[in-house]
Amino acid sequence: MAKRWVLDTDAKGTGAQMLPLEKVLAGAEAGSHPDPPKRPDSPKRPKPVPDPLRRGASKPNPPARVSTAPLPPGHVRKKATGEIGRVRSVDARAGQATVHWLKRGGTSTVPLSAISRS
Repeated sequence: MAKRWVLDTDAKGTGAQMLPLEKVLAGAEAGSHPDPPKRPDSPKRPKPVPDPLRRGASKPNPPARVSTAPLPPGHVRKKATGEIGRVRSVDARAGQATVHWLKRGGTSTVPLSAISRS
């Protein structure tokens, strides 16, 4: 009868080797292959605290200042951002207005509920 061989991979790295099955079974009974020792847990390092004076640290922006002065005739203010624009047209049935925004110079169609005259 031919010998049966098994691949023994208990070695570190690429040191796996072919061993006869009888030798592996005899070693398992005798305890020749104990469990590998466990590594102790590495100590946890605390996260570094950011230095506010360090270069690159951003300061919080102050809230946007919204004036409540009355707007000129034909102008509206976007409720979400406070941006001012001039009304080009109003579609009352659709509930939309076409507004030319003064700051960015673009024109967009917005719902009437998103703009105000104050």
